[in-house]
Amino acid sequence: MSILISESGSEPITTADVKAWAKVENSDEDTLVLSLITSCRKEIESYTKNVLLAQTWQTECISDKGQTVFYSPRIAVNGATVTVDDVAYTDFALDKSKGRVRLNTQYYGDEVILIEWDIVTNNTSFAALKQALLDLITYRFYNRGLY
Repeated sequence: MSILISESGSEPITTADVKAWAKVENSDEDTLVLSLITSCRKEIESYTKNVLLAQTWQTECISDKGQTVFYSPRIAVNGATVTVDDVAYTDFALDKSKGRVRLNTQYYGDEVILIEWDIVTNNTSFAALKQALLDLITYRFYNRGLY
């Protein structure tokens, strides 16, 4: 199971960007727009497995089945650190293009394997995801009474 540990940086678009795109002319709805930016960004990240903000994720498992390959919860892995029973483990291969860590040792006991993933924005898809974010926020803004 993987959990989000931290996000760094500011949202990829501003309230002013959304208001210009959605043609919102007053500031009465700024709080709503700001919350839509965050919730829609997280939804797009979850659906596409790409991130719009640099993030740190953590995967933890118990090695009862000899598993040696682990996949990142998101695309564009920049780095990973691995610990086994709270001891740093360095004998692994990280494939950044696939978001995969392969341990070079199999564990069959009840050791706890913890992988911390450093995930960055995928530059090739950033513009398209940013546009999708603007479109989704606009749709949710103007159709908020339908849900």
